[in-house]
Amino acid sequence: CGPHPMLEAVAKLAKEYNLPCQVSLEEYMACAVGGCAGCVVEVQTDNGPAMKRVCVDGPVFNAKDVF
Repeated sequence: CGPHPMLEAVAKLAKEYNLPCQVSLEEYMACAVGGCAGCVVEVQTDNGPAMKRVCVDGPVFNAKDVF
């Protein structure tokens, strides 16, 4: 976990060296159970962009899906 620019730089470096990478995201969570959707992040899926809730679907995501 850490600032988004740092996580993005780590993800870019991992991609450059063809290494697997996961990132732990920190977002403000009003309810922490997925009801308010206050912690959503956009991720890339096989079907295009999708929204995931950090509190329920994360907080750890594959870096290639987030950045």
